Amino acid sequence: MATFTIVLKDALDIVQATPENNYRPIGLADYPIFDTDYRDELNRKIIERYWNREIGMETIDMFTFALRRKMNEIMPYYNKLYETEKLIHDPLSTMDITTTAKSLVDEGGTVTSDNVSTNASTSGSRSVNSSTPQTMLSGNEDYAESAADVNSQSSVNSDSNQATETTGQTNTNADSHVSGYQGIPGNILMAYRASLLNIDMMILSDLEECFMLIWDTGDEYTRQGEYLSFNTYILGV
Repeated sequence: MATFTIVLKDALDIVQATPENNYRPIGLADYPIFDTDYRDELNRKIIERYWNREIGMETIDMFTFALRRKMNEIMPYYNKLYETEKLIHDPLSTMDITTTAKSLVDEGGTVTSDNVSTNASTSGSRSVNSSTPQTMLSGNEDYAESAADVNSQSSVNSDSNQATETTGQTNTNADSHVSGYQGIPGNILMAYRASLLNIDMMILSDLEECFMLIWDTGDEYTRQGEYLSFNTYILGV
């Protein structure tokens, strides 16, 4: 039996808040959430957590306003935490380094050669015919029947130019990937466990202020000798 206000389960019956309507009558149907499919699960945990707790306001309308306001205030932050929890993470992977190196080298050159050569030659020959071969020709060559002198001279000049041009390109790609962990595996796992979050429990704890923060002592609260429950004092029934 409620002492100060009314327990949550009775409030749900009065306003007909059910899982089918996402508990809309008490403000749990439209708060922002990272995945709408998860709303039913989170609402179920909220209702089960505070099922037997008294609401922290005088009326159900005031409680609904306070609960809706609180969920709208805290859920944008917790939605970010939910999103990070969905990230795939290997606790034993402390480094994942990828290095990409690229280089492009252009090479080119021109080689020029110039060759010059000059050749000169002179030659001569004599042909003498005489019917008296036993007789030497006189010094003035009077007794030869015939004589022929052949003289020749030649000169050759050559000049050559040669130019050679070379071009080239060198393209180099070097990729490296390093992954794994550094440190003692046990220490890494302990640090990972310490980082785990129970986000649902964090939300449930933040909603404590919407409910009575004291418990019934069993004493009767009276007014002019009459025990007054929430229904008789607030609702008048």
